[in-house]
Amino acid sequence: MQSAVQLFMRWSRVLPLAATGWLPLCVVEGQTERSNAISAAQRTFSLADAAGLARRQHPLLSAAGGRRQVATGGARQESAFLNPVFEWRKENYGSPLPRDEFLSATLPVDVYGRRVALRSASGLAAARARSDSSTSARSIEFEVARAYWRTALASALRQAAADQRARLDTIARIESERAAQGAVSNGSALRARLEADRARLTDAAARAEFERARADLARALAVPFDSVPAPTDQLRVDAAAVVPPLAELLTLARARRSELSSARSRAQEVTKRQFAERLGSLPALGMQVGSKRTSGFQTGTMQVGVSIPLFDRNGGNRERAQGDVRIAAGELRAAETAIDAEVAGAYHAYSTLLVEYALAVGTDRTGMSDIDARGTTVAGIAVTAYREGAIPLFELLDAQRVRADIRIAALHAAADVQMARLDLLRAIGLPIDSARFLLPTQ
Repeated sequence: MQSAVQLFMRWSRVLPLAATGWLPLCVVEGQTERSNAISAAQRTFSLADAAGLARRQHPLLSAAGGRRQVATGGARQESAFLNPVFEWRKENYGSPLPRDEFLSATLPVDVYGRRVALRSASGLAAARARSDSSTSARSIEFEVARAYWRTALASALRQAAADQRARLDTIARIESERAAQGAVSNGSALRARLEADRARLTDAAARAEFERARADLARALAVPFDSVPAPTDQLRVDAAAVVPPLAELLTLARARRSELSSARSRAQEVTKRQFAERLGSLPALGMQVGSKRTSGFQTGTMQVGVSIPLFDRNGGNRERAQGDVRIAAGELRAAETAIDAEVAGAYHAYSTLLVEYALAVGTDRTGMSDIDARGTTVAGIAVTAYREGAIPLFELLDAQRVRADIRIAALHAAADVQMARLDLLRAIGLPIDSARFLLPTQ
C-alpha cells in the first residue's frame, strides 16, 4: 500500500489543475469561445436583423395590407355617388302612328348631402384600417423580439449548462482517480459522479429548450427552422438607465398607440354614418331631363321624382347606427383604460426589475454583469479549500452549484429586464429599437 506521503505527492500533482480553475476545462472552453466568435463573425443575427427580416417578408404583414385594402375599398364604394342613367326610347312600332323618339338622362340628386357624410365616414374608415394594419405590424414585430430574447436566453443557459457539466465531469474524474489510489472512499467518487450525471441531464434539457426556442423564433419570423441562426446579441442590461415619469408615458401612449387611433377613428366614423342614416329618412329626389320627337316636332322633357318615406323610413339603419355609436364610444373608453393600465404595469415592472438588477447583479463599466465573476471567485475559493483539506467534497460540489445557479439567475434576470423593456415600449407605442428609455444618467 502506498504511504500517505506518496498519496499526498500524487494528489498534489492533480489538484493544481483544480486550483487554477480546472485547466483542461479552460482549454476546452477557450476553444469553444473562439469557435463561437468565428461563427458569429461569419454570420451575426441581432435583434435589429430579426425585426428587419420580419418587416420584409412576414406573410401576415401582407395579409394586414390586404385587410386594409378591403376596409378602405368597401368604405369608398359605399360612399360613391350613384351613376346617371341615359335612356333612348322609340315608340309606336307596329302602328300607323308616327314613331316617337325619346332621349333622356336621369340624375339622382343628393339634396341633403347624405353621400357627402358617407364620403367623410369612408375617410375615417380608411384611417382606421391603416391603424389596424399598424397594430398588426407592431404585434408581429414585438412577437419576434420576445422570441429573439427567449432564444438568446436559451442559448446562454445552454452554454451555462455545458460549462457546469464540464466542471463536474472534471471533479468526478479526479475523484475517481483518487478513489482508485485509495485517497478517498468510493462513496465520495460515487457522489461526484452522480452530480456529473445530473449535470448531464440538465445540459440535455437546456439543449432541448434551445431547439424549442429556435422553433418559436422561426415561427415568429415565418421562416424555415434550419434558416434561423442563433442570436448574437448578448443579454446585457444598462443598469444606469432612467425611465421618464409615468405621467409622461401615459400622455405619450395616448398619442402614439395605434389601437387608440383606430378606436377614435371608429367613433368618429360611426357618428358620421349615424348622421347619414338620419338623412336617409328624408324624401329622396331624382331628376330626369331629355328630348322628345313626336309628330315631327322636337320638344324637351323634364321630370322630378320624390320618394315618399311612407313605409320605409330607414328606421332599421338608424337604429343600427345608434348602436354602433354606443359600441364605439364604449370601446374607446375601454381602450383608454386598458392602455393606461398596461402602461402603468409595464412602467412599474421595468423600473422594479431594473433597480433590483443593479442592486443584486451589479455591473461594470461596460454594463456587463459581474455576478458571474463573484460566483467564479466563490467556486475558486472552495477548490483551494478542498485541495488543502479544509472542506469536504459536498461543500465543493455545493460551491459549484451555487456558481451555476448564480449565473442562471443572472441570465434570467437580464432576460426579464429585456422583456419588461419590450412590454414598456409596446405599451407606449414606440418601436423595439427605440433608445428613449435606455438613457444613461447624467
